[in-house]
Amino acid sequence: MAKSTHASVKSRYGDLIVQQHESDSPIIPVQQIEQLHHFRPDRVDWIFEQTQAEAEYRRKETQRVNTFIFVERLIGQTCALLIGLSGIGGGVYAAVHGQPEAGGTIAGLAITGLAAVFLTGRAKKPTNNTP
Repeated sequence: MAKSTHASVKSRYGDLIVQQHESDSPIIPVQQIEQLHHFRPDRVDWIFEQTQAEAEYRRKETQRVNTFIFVERLIGQTCALLIGLSGIGGGVYAAVHGQPEAGGTIAGLAITGLAAVFLTGRAKKPTNNTP
């Protein structure tokens, strides 16, 4: 998303022009590239090289972040599986050794706790993407 702001003031002492360009893309507006070409033609190619380098960096960074998110979720699911199996195993162990009520309670609480976290953990989190 790109936003451009342009303001100019004329007075008897001269003109004042202010421009601002805000974008999530790492390229500057065409008008500014044209002005740079009139002022320093050798720097235009440098701008495009830097833009390409920035785009490649962003792609690599996005891929790295997505990989870390995948690994984090996979580890979280594995830990939840281990907790659930440990709770059920502890409940079965207690039930086999003469405490069926305690075993049922331990296994039931392990499953209930994981189910509660799974169901409430998907609530929407507020974001800072306000316009």
